[in-house]
Amino acid sequence: LPLLLAAVSPVVVLALAAVSKVWTHAPTLDNLTLAHFQTALFGNQIAVRGLLNSLKLAVAAATLAALIGLVVAYLDLRTRLRGRMALDFLAILPLGLPGTVLAVALLQASIHPPLVLYGTVWILLVAYIARAIPLAARSANVALRQVDASLEEAARITGAGWGAAIRRILLPLLKPSLLLGWLLVFIPSLSELSSTILLYSSGTETISVAIYRLNDLGQLEVVAALSVVLIGIILVALLLLQALSARSRTSLGTASATG
Repeated sequence: LPLLLAAVSPVVVLALAAVSKVWTHAPTLDNLTLAHFQTALFGNQIAVRGLLNSLKLAVAAATLAALIGLVVAYLDLRTRLRGRMALDFLAILPLGLPGTVLAVALLQASIHPPLVLYGTVWILLVAYIARAIPLAARSANVALRQVDASLEEAARITGAGWGAAIRRILLPLLKPSLLLGWLLVFIPSLSELSSTILLYSSGTETISVAIYRLNDLGQLEVVAALSVVLIGIILVALLLLQALSARSRTSLGTASATG
C-alpha cells in the first residue's frame, strides 16, 4: 500500500494527464490525445531545449565525475602520495552541501573575472560534477578495493608497463563497476533542480527547469507528458543499472577468486 500510494499512483496520474486533452476530465476516448507528447518533444522550445540540455549535461557530468572519482580512488588506494587522504576527504565534502548552497558558492566564484561562467552552460556542468564527485569517488573506491593489487603487480612482473597494466588488467575488471557508477550519477543529474534553478539562464534550461516553468504557465498536460518522458528515460537507466550491478558482482567475484 505505501508503494502504491508513493510510487505507482503518481505515475499513473501523470500518464493519464499526459494523454488527456483536459487533465481534469475523465480519461474517456473523446478525451484521449497524444498531442501533448508532440508538444513536449517537438513543439515547445523550452521543453525541447530542456530535454536536450539535460541529456547532454547528465552524460558529460557522469563521464567526467566517473573519471575524476577513479583518479581519486586510485591515488588513495594504489599510491603512497602524501595528502591522498585529504584528497579523498575533499571528494566527499560536496555531499554535505545543499544544492542551493553549492549554487550560491559557484555563482559568487564564477561571476567575476578571470573565470566568468555565469550565463553559460558550463557553470551547470561544474555544479553537476561537484555534486556527483562524492558518489563517483565512493563507487570507484569500493570497486577498486575488490580488485587485488597483485593482478597489476603480476602484469608488471611479466613485462607490462604501468599504462598497459591499467589498460589491459585494471580497467576491464572495473568496467562494469565504473558503468554502474556512471549510471548512479547520470540518473540524479538528469532531473537535478536545486542548484540548477539558481544557475540557469535563457538557453540553458534543463528538463527540470522546463517542467517548473511550464507548470507556472499552466500547461499541466505538457508538464505531465514531459514528466512521463523523463520517467521513461530513468526507468531505462535503472534497468541498465540492475543489469550492470549483477554483472559487476560476477566480475569482481571472479577477480577476487583469481587474486
